[in-house]
Amino acid sequence: MNKHTILAALLILATAFCCAISHSCANTKASPTGGPKDTIPPVLVNVTPVQGDTAFPRTGGVVKLRFNEYTVVKDQNGILLSPPHKKKPKVKVKGKDIVVTFQDTLKENTTYTIDFGNGLADNNEGNIAPKFVYAFSTCDTVDSMYICGRVVDAENMAPVKKALVSLYANRRDSSVILDLPDAAGRTDDWGFFTIRHIKPQPYWIFATTDENNNYLYNIGEEKIGFNDTTIIPATVVRDSVYELLSFDMKDTLLCEARRPQIELAVFKEFFSKQFIKDKGRKRDKCGYVTFGAPNVEVSSFQILGVDSTDIIMQYSPQRDSFDFWLNTQYPPEDSLYITISYMKTDSTGNLSLATEEFATAISKEQAAKAKTEDGRKAAEADTLTDLKINLKDTNVEQDGIEFLFSVPVVDMELDSILLITTNTRNQTDTTSFTFTQDTVNRMRFILQNTEEYKPGFKYTLQIAEAAFHDVYGRKNKAEKKDFQLPNTENLSSISINLSGVGSKRFILELTDDKCKTVHRKYEVLKDGIYEFPYLKEGKYSFRITEDRNKNGLFDVGDLLKWKQAEPMRLFKLPDGTTVIEIKEQMDLIQDIDLKTLFD
Repeated sequence: MNKHTILAALLILATAFCCAISHSCANTKASPTGGPKDTIPPVLVNVTPVQGDTAFPRTGGVVKLRFNEYTVVKDQNGILLSPPHKKKPKVKVKGKDIVVTFQDTLKENTTYTIDFGNGLADNNEGNIAPKFVYAFSTCDTVDSMYICGRVVDAENMAPVKKALVSLYANRRDSSVILDLPDAAGRTDDWGFFTIRHIKPQPYWIFATTDENNNYLYNIGEEKIGFNDTTIIPATVVRDSVYELLSFDMKDTLLCEARRPQIELAVFKEFFSKQFIKDKGRKRDKCGYVTFGAPNVEVSSFQILGVDSTDIIMQYSPQRDSFDFWLNTQYPPEDSLYITISYMKTDSTGNLSLATEEFATAISKEQAAKAKTEDGRKAAEADTLTDLKINLKDTNVEQDGIEFLFSVPVVDMELDSILLITTNTRNQTDTTSFTFTQDTVNRMRFILQNTEEYKPGFKYTLQIAEAAFHDVYGRKNKAEKKDFQLPNTENLSSISINLSGVGSKRFILELTDDKCKTVHRKYEVLKDGIYEFPYLKEGKYSFRITEDRNKNGLFDVGDLLKWKQAEPMRLFKLPDGTTVIEIKEQMDLIQDIDLKTLFD
C-alpha cells in the first residue's frame, strides 16, 4: 500500500471520528424531555422590612418579598391593602423579589396589612404562593386584634367568594357608598374572611360583592350585607390561630373546620326611589305602569271615560309594576287619559301622596295588530284563550292543579270542568273539587280535589270548550289530561316534624343540594308534620325562610332603611352538612326546631 493510499485512509477515519464526536456533543446539548411536573409553590425566603415593622415612612416606603424562585403577579386585584386607598399599591417583579410601592400617602398612626391572597405564583408552572399577610405601622405600635367570618348569599345561603368585607369605626348612612373603609378583607372560595391587625374598638361591618374593585358599594349593581350592631374584635393575632392559617381551597375538611365569628348575608336590593318609571300600552285593551321601587302603594287609578268596575289591575309579585285591562264591550280610544295617586318619594327622600296625569296612546302597529286579531276573532268561532295547565303527579295532592291565563278571565262555567276517577275495578265516577283564584295573581287559579287521591286510581281532568272567556271575549279549547299518583315502589319520603313556629310565619322548601330547584314548598303557620313524598334517589336540602311580611316570598333588605333581608337558614344534619342523601325506598323523619335554627 503506497503512501497516498495510507493518507486517504487516515483522512476517512479522522472524518468519521469527528462526526462521531460531533454527534455525541449534539446529543449532550439536547434539552431534556419528560420528567415530573413542578407542583411545589414558591417559598418566601425573606421580607424587608421585617414583619410587624413600625415607624414605616408615609411616603416612599417599599416592601420587598424575596422567594426561592422567580415569582410573578398573577392577580393584581387579588392583593389587598387594608385600609384601602383610592390608588392601589404597585406590585412589580424584580428578579426573585416582589416589590410593593405606594401611590398614595399613608395615614399617620395607622396599622396596615397587605394581603397577597392568591395574587402571586411561580413563573414556570403557575403554582400559587401560600397566602401571606404582611403587617406594618406608620407609628410605633402594631394593632393586634382580628375578626373572622363568612359571607353567604341571602337567597340560597351559598358562600360568596371574592366579596369585600369592610369595617367602619364611624358610620353614616352613606359610608359604604362614599367612604373607603377603615379596614377590609376579601373572602376566599368558601366565603371565609379574616381582617387582621385592627383595634379593639367597635366597628360597623359590611360585605359587598365589589364587582368593580373600587372598595365602595354601588346601589343596584352589587350585593350588600351588614350587621345590625357594631362588633368589637376580642381575639389577638397569633401564628397558632387555626382560622388565620393558609389553606388549600380544595381541602373541604380543613376549610369547613374554621369557625366564623360572624356571618353576613348579602342581597341585591331594589332601587329605593319611588316614582313612575315607565308607562304605555301593550295592545288596545291592555296597558302597564312600572315604578322605580317595589311595594308601591297606589290609592287610586282612573281612566277618563271608563268606569272603575271595568278596569282590571294585576300587580307583579314585587309590586314594582302593574298591568291593566279594560273589560268593556266597546273598543277603547287610541289614547287613554289616566290619573293615578300613589306614594312617591319627595325631595326630602320620604314617601308622600302624589297625583300624576298622563296619556297612553296605542301605536299604529299595535292598532293594526289589534284590528287584525279582532277581525280574525269575528271570523273564527274557535278563537282560544292562552291557558296553561300545570299538573305534577308528585305534587298534585299538596299543590292541586294550576290554571294560568295570560290575560284576565271575566267569565267561567265551572260545570264544564270534570274531575273523573277510575278505580282499580275500572269503574268511573266524578268527584267534587274547589276552584280558587290566587289572592295575589288574579290570572292564576288552583283546582283542588275535595276527596283524597288514592294509589292505583286513575284520574282525568276534562275541560269543555268555552268553559272560560277572557277580557277580549276569547274562549278556551277543550282539553283532557290523565294522571295518577306515582308508583311508590322505588320512591322515598321525608317527614319534617316542625316546632317553634309560634306567632311567626315561615316558608319551608325542599330543594336540590345546590338550592337552585324547588321540589316542594309549604307556607308554615303552625307546628306540625310536613310530608315530602315521592322522592327519587338523590341529594336534597331544606331551605327555611322567616316570612316576616307574610307574602309567601323571600324579600330583600334596604341599606338606607337599615332593613335586613328576611332571615333564611339551611337545615343542618348533626355532622354540619346541609345535604340529605336519599336512597331508594327510604322513609326519613327529621325534627327541626325553628327557635334553635333561627337563634
